[in-house]
Amino acid sequence: MVAKTSELLKQFSPGRILLPVVLGLGIVGYTLYGEWVKSDLPMGEVLDRFAWTSRSVFWIALALLMMMLRDFGYMWQLRILTDRKLEWRTCLEIILLWDFFAAVSPSMVGGAAVAVFMLVKEQISIGRSTAIVFTTVFLDQVFYTSLPFFASLFVPQADIFAPLHYIRSELLGTSMMVGFWVAWGGLVVYLILLIAALFVAPHWINWWLTRLLMLRMFRFWRSRGLHMVNDLLTASRDLRDRKSIFWFQVWVATSLAWIGRYLVLNCVLAAFSPVPMTLFDHLLAIGRQAVLWIVMVLSPTPGSAGVAELGFSWLFRDFAPAGVALGLAILWRLISYYPYLIIGVPVMTRWVKRVYGSDVRQPRIGID
Repeated sequence: MVAKTSELLKQFSPGRILLPVVLGLGIVGYTLYGEWVKSDLPMGEVLDRFAWTSRSVFWIALALLMMMLRDFGYMWQLRILTDRKLEWRTCLEIILLWDFFAAVSPSMVGGAAVAVFMLVKEQISIGRSTAIVFTTVFLDQVFYTSLPFFASLFVPQADIFAPLHYIRSELLGTSMMVGFWVAWGGLVVYLILLIAALFVAPHWINWWLTRLLMLRMFRFWRSRGLHMVNDLLTASRDLRDRKSIFWFQVWVATSLAWIGRYLVLNCVLAAFSPVPMTLFDHLLAIGRQAVLWIVMVLSPTPGSAGVAELGFSWLFRDFAPAGVALGLAILWRLISYYPYLIIGVPVMTRWVKRVYGSDVRQPRIGID
């Protein structure tokens, strides 16, 4: 799971950074133009519906604060998981870079390998670093696989899933409802495997997965797979004896991060909603957003570029003024996604200079 420095720095090429931006905005721009043509409305009228008022400014400012809350939650989580060996500034650098690598990678890939690499370079042992990353992945999986059903305790499930019944995705070739259940089922299987490998039967899972990877059909993934299997066993040894207070604290930090992440979208909707959103509306938006995050897992594009924006416009069209759903989707991503692409380069430059004593832009990239 540990990357080499040269592989890490390749991620900062202009092409890797521009690809998700161009791809996401290209898909959205094409769809936005098609919807505008079909609506047969003058551009001036469409823009009038996207008017900024004191209310919209307040909610967008609150959305920015929610992003800060989200990053603080992950910083606090990392401080707990490292037994407070890392300073707050170091935690912030790692979180920002972790988000950068997640932004330039498909959703299923994320930035886990890079996170282990950075933690090791911060003098955290490889076993502890592996345990930290797997714990973060495990807690995230628990949160967003259970949230759609937790939300249904307060909002009728039919209202949460209603838009998916009528949307046909050209990307998936079928109903988005099918796409959701495929993604959710895969995440649940992965979560069950993580629970078994980390807490229930780590040695048995290690033995079973090792034998499975030795089959001829998995020869292309064998080397990487065996590394991950061993990493799981290492992480299990670190995590199984942790006390209840540790798990309580890390779960509170994780929940804080995800609450901040979810409320960003709610704030964007509230900023331009034709009528003020009620508590029920906010709960409904959270439920649908939980569905959106799971559907985004299916995306093969870096950072779910394009799929996230289109999914937003499909699921939240009834919250937005007519004709501006995709515009709100772009605004949501401008707050919650694209900044990490911009911040990543200077933060990485600073981090490499601090760790190696040289600039990331200089040719000393052969260090492992």
